[in-house]
Amino acid sequence: MKIKRLFVLTALLFLFACEEKPFYVTNIGNGGSLDGPYVIGPISVADVLGGGFGYGAVNGYPGASADIGRMGVPKHIEGYWSKQNPNARGYVAFYRISANIDSELAEKKIRTLRNYYKSFKGKTGSMQVVVERERVQVLYTLYCSPSYDDCTPKENSDPNHWVEKAPQSIRNVVVLFDGKGEISSTPFPDSPYED
Repeated sequence: MKIKRLFVLTALLFLFACEEKPFYVTNIGNGGSLDGPYVIGPISVADVLGGGFGYGAVNGYPGASADIGRMGVPKHIEGYWSKQNPNARGYVAFYRISANIDSELAEKKIRTLRNYYKSFKGKTGSMQVVVERERVQVLYTLYCSPSYDDCTPKENSDPNHWVEKAPQSIRNVVVLFDGKGEISSTPFPDSPYED
């Protein structure tokens, strides 16, 4: 009986030791847009480790870069953004979102990209929030640039075809979230644009 108990305890110990723990994936963030200037104010992305990041005005992809502290796998996105009027002052539309991110799937995608390349050893990536009208995406990249780096993928490193080209770029990303927020022609109540 003691041997059986010892075997069960040993098996459980191995299971817990092999369980993957949450990890930090980046300390750099980008806020960008695919169709002109926006004011992002703010969109925050929360991670599984209790951290998060947010952004301000953006124009272009990948947009402004910032040190966001240590960031883990994302689990939730929430916030507001507005499309600036390209020909005058003010805004043409207002947007908001509050949505969960499938953190288990996001982690699998991040791990896939981190093990994707044959030679490129970069592990510090960038978490990117990209807006285009009511659409908002959270992307993750390792900044492997074919102009400077060997970005050759390992054989069978992406069986699910999660790695794709970044918008308007030759670098690779994985899409951790792709959703649509609400749209309004007037500011949402309690939004930063209400006044």
